Amino acid sequence: MNEQEPPLLENALPAVKPSAATQRLVTHHSPPPLRPAVAPIDMAELAALGSLPLRARRLAEAIGTGGHRSKRKGASVEFADYREYQPGDDLRRVDWRLYGRTDRLHIRNAHEETPLRVMLLLDVSASMSYASRPNLLTKLDFARSLLGALVLLARRQRDACGVGLLADDLVHYLPPSASPLKLRSAWGALETPKVGVNSALAHAIARAADVVPRSCLFVIASDFYEEPAALEAVVRRLRFDRHDVLALHLADPMEEDFTFTDPGEFLDSETGAKLKLDPMLAAKAYRAAFAAHRAALGEIFHHSGFDHIPIRTDTPPLVALNSYLARRAGKK
Repeated sequence: MNEQEPPLLENALPAVKPSAATQRLVTHHSPPPLRPAVAPIDMAELAALGSLPLRARRLAEAIGTGGHRSKRKGASVEFADYREYQPGDDLRRVDWRLYGRTDRLHIRNAHEETPLRVMLLLDVSASMSYASRPNLLTKLDFARSLLGALVLLARRQRDACGVGLLADDLVHYLPPSASPLKLRSAWGALETPKVGVNSALAHAIARAADVVPRSCLFVIASDFYEEPAALEAVVRRLRFDRHDVLALHLADPMEEDFTFTDPGEFLDSETGAKLKLDPMLAAKAYRAAFAAHRAALGEIFHHSGFDHIPIRTDTPPLVALNSYLARRAGKK
């Protein structure tokens, strides 16, 4: 039976005011250069596409696809080494040119592409619903589009892909599977996630670690409003459980630049707390706190050998997608 792409569904998410919870953040940690993007992406055009499947396909097409090699040897196309012929070996794998030079039969080994277990974790807490201007995606919509593109890439590579939604707990869990039906369910989970109110990110990730099989690639899309010490404990646990992690740290441009000019009241979208503030007076201290928080999180992930990718919602997420493919290429 031919597989069909998921149906196109519209999903409107509520807008929220700038959050005081968004006032606690992080430094730009440039990852090492990766493969260049195949095609440029206009973020206003991406936002105008409206539906998750269209945006996800646009991102997946921009980055292309990539395989992941195993350390096991097999009969695929990428040459690894030779070994001597043994009775019963497939004669089609004999290197006859080498036989002509050495008068001995040798078999060509190659790297074998193997399936990978990928666990996509999406933060659906209230602060993720923020967008500072109409032509920008909310952080949640941006993350949904990015993870949707990864579902497509996993499907093309026949990887097992699962989805977890994070708020004050693990509020939804779909275990990794390569079944087309399960991948369709992964689309459904990303298509219409129920936005949470409060956030307990470290606890929610730990709950996911309780149920996910070992040796998965965790891709966590979040604004990471969590105390570094709490995240450090769960990151160490993921490393101990032999998982790999790609942390996609999302920020609206106003959260990073903080270029508000008019005094006003800032609302914490998760607790409802309000703060009267002159942003021009607070901007310098805020930016320093933002940079320090992001730097602390980057150090935590990098110390465990994981990738931490800061992403602004006004820039294409191609570095993040390239980093995902790089992590996959290094897995067994």
